[in-house]
Amino acid sequence: MRPTSPNATIALFAAALACAQAQAQAQTPGPGAADYARAEKVLDYNLKGKVRNARVEPHWLGDGRFWYRRDGEAGAEYVLVDPAKRSREPLFDPARLRPALAAVAPDAAPAPRSVRVDNGVLHADFAAGANALSCDLSAYRCEKAAVAVADPLWLPSPDGRRALLVREHNLWLRDLRSGAERQLTRDGVAHYGYGVLPDFALHAVPNQQGKWKSPPMTVNWSPDGKRVFGTRYDERRVEPYPMVAMAPEDGWKPKVYEIRLGLMGEAETARDEWYSIDVDAGKVRRIAIPTGWNHAIESDLLGWSPDASRAYVPIARYDRPARMRLIEVDLYNGQLRTLLEERSDTRIQLNDFLYSRPAVAVLRARNQIVWFSERDGWGHLYLYDLRDGRLIRQLTSGAWLVRDVIGVDEKRGELYFTAGGREPGDPYQRRLYRIALDGGEPTLLTPEAADHAIEAGASAILGSAAQTLMSPDGAYVVDSYSTLDIAPRTVLRSTRDGAVVLELERADDQAVRAAGWVPPQRLKFTAADGRSEIYATAYFPPEYSRETARPKQYPVIDAYYGGPQINNAPVGFVDATATTNPISRSALARLGFVTITIDARGTPGRSQAFHDVSFGAFADPQIDDHVAAIEQLAQRFPGIDTGRVGVYGHSFGGYTSTRAILYRPDFYKVAVSSAGAHNYQGMYGGGVNGLERLLAGPPDYGNGRRIKPTPGAVPDNYRALDNAALADKLQGKLMLVLGDLDENALPAVTLQLSSALIRANKDFDLLYLPNQNHELFRNDAYYTRRMWDYFVEHLGGSKPPAGYKLAPPPAKPTGQVF
Repeated sequence: MRPTSPNATIALFAAALACAQAQAQAQTPGPGAADYARAEKVLDYNLKGKVRNARVEPHWLGDGRFWYRRDGEAGAEYVLVDPAKRSREPLFDPARLRPALAAVAPDAAPAPRSVRVDNGVLHADFAAGANALSCDLSAYRCEKAAVAVADPLWLPSPDGRRALLVREHNLWLRDLRSGAERQLTRDGVAHYGYGVLPDFALHAVPNQQGKWKSPPMTVNWSPDGKRVFGTRYDERRVEPYPMVAMAPEDGWKPKVYEIRLGLMGEAETARDEWYSIDVDAGKVRRIAIPTGWNHAIESDLLGWSPDASRAYVPIARYDRPARMRLIEVDLYNGQLRTLLEERSDTRIQLNDFLYSRPAVAVLRARNQIVWFSERDGWGHLYLYDLRDGRLIRQLTSGAWLVRDVIGVDEKRGELYFTAGGREPGDPYQRRLYRIALDGGEPTLLTPEAADHAIEAGASAILGSAAQTLMSPDGAYVVDSYSTLDIAPRTVLRSTRDGAVVLELERADDQAVRAAGWVPPQRLKFTAADGRSEIYATAYFPPEYSRETARPKQYPVIDAYYGGPQINNAPVGFVDATATTNPISRSALARLGFVTITIDARGTPGRSQAFHDVSFGAFADPQIDDHVAAIEQLAQRFPGIDTGRVGVYGHSFGGYTSTRAILYRPDFYKVAVSSAGAHNYQGMYGGGVNGLERLLAGPPDYGNGRRIKPTPGAVPDNYRALDNAALADKLQGKLMLVLGDLDENALPAVTLQLSSALIRANKDFDLLYLPNQNHELFRNDAYYTRRMWDYFVEHLGGSKPPAGYKLAPPPAKPTGQVF
């Protein structure tokens, strides 16, 4: 035998070391039932709502005071705040109020529905069944109110004396004093009604099952209560789409729910139009939206003219270039007037975050509008004249992003808004600013380096009402701010100088800490382009330390979403404890995995160029950024094993997690992908609610065709986005998860990917959840346990505990959109 060369000796030693490490890892016992129990304690749905008094929702009174509900030791408590006196005291004495309520209605609960000031005296309204009680909170005398309690499924008028309701696809008016009802519309029919939830809103199956009820949708009272303005959707021509319950709860024969949902490239998708109703006269006027345009669904209505005779609404079309117009609608004659038009070669939105309310404000007294635009490369505010559509001035500018318009003081000529990136540090932390409408630099009102959750509310897509954290006179704002490791502090802040007027609450985080929750770490990396800064939030196992980590070698899990409409790496305390999507980050860290969420290029919250990286290419540049970030994570933190990297996600995250293991099989070894939109030719399309606006523009079937020529045609600009095109690249372990009644990420696209994997002769796992909708990742304990098991076995190399059963969530959460 010849002597061994030095290089060969080194190679043999390295091989022996690798074998020893592999044997040590294989022999290391994995998490047992006790570890799963500890992980379950910090599971998101078990921590949701456990941070007490994290937010304050003020209800402003006519005299400048406000009241709010708080979590007391024995239940709900109610607090009255007087900013002028800098006082905070109980709204009422429960011991005196209960007998006063019981004397009129024994079943009345001491939970006020509203509070008002009459001649300097506080009066509160309470509910006792269908009856309303009014109580004088100074004398503790209660009596039946003249106006009945409005049903939650009704839409009260501004003065609270009347309400709109939907019955048999039509709108009815109910007098809350007399109970008399009057039908307002008469031509509403199935799939073309007034105030009804359209099928494209993605809750059609629970709607048919009677499980989803809502007040009149896309309907607005004028400020004077004389007129109603709304959007009506026509889905009668849309081809029915079958949703099949293979194991229905009430029988053995599969049940088919036919919903009206148009797919990308189909000739018939939902159509929309406006209507105006003169409430007293009962006259209905149909108002056509310009041909080729649709109402921009992120905003139901932007505002009203001074005399409430005209409404301001946005319309859009998402071809090239994409365009957004501000339209003035005359409610009396139906005439339309275009005031301004915005254009973009990529996305066009009224807020960089699609699920937030438009960063727009109609200034009724000044006949002006504050308008959001990314025309200079960043999301900023512009002031326009509503009389002639003339641009008056750009209000904000610079390499930072406006987030929300919080309020306007028209008398002082001042605007209040939140923004990220203007101050040094984390650009995703929100701060509050004031700026003069006449021009000038913004004034910072929130100096603390934290995320200030001063929000305008969720967009019309989510059906949420606006928040009013600012006082009606613009003098004060309620500010709840936090970091990843410091629970929220809520203060009443002056909008003059940002000074704290009064501390309202310090959130109680004892329950989440006692459960074993450990705050994650906020990290900054360099993107794959070598230039861009990207941010992430990482959850480490509780026992992890830099000093002792190296011998153990922790696997990494990339908790991925990647959708272009929201961020998913938490910057605030509450979101870090019970996150929106994906869940289980703290739990997986408890099971021994370093779990990280990265807001890479292509996600919102930064410049338009940063956001536009995902337009067209969508996930692939993001995946490169994720790989770069995890490699830098391992360089920075010892003991992280980049040879064992997993990925999981839900919805857009279901798509991107599968895409990751197919696109970068050299890096990602295990993936769990739930409710993924694995191709987009099989998803919903069209100008009203199509995914085209977010991903790559209208479908292109060649020669300028937008309508698919054959049922199986794939648009040229979406062909590369189909995960099936990479099916032959699968090397690692992949589990696909679907719920058979999921309208958001249609089950068919997961099975279409499964078919491609079978044709490619690839091994994969498929978890089919009967009767589940898109909420499966938040409400299905079986799915969660299977996801944990999959990573423990295939990434951790251990056998999961046999027979472990997670408890279901305390209460089923409400639905959310894709």
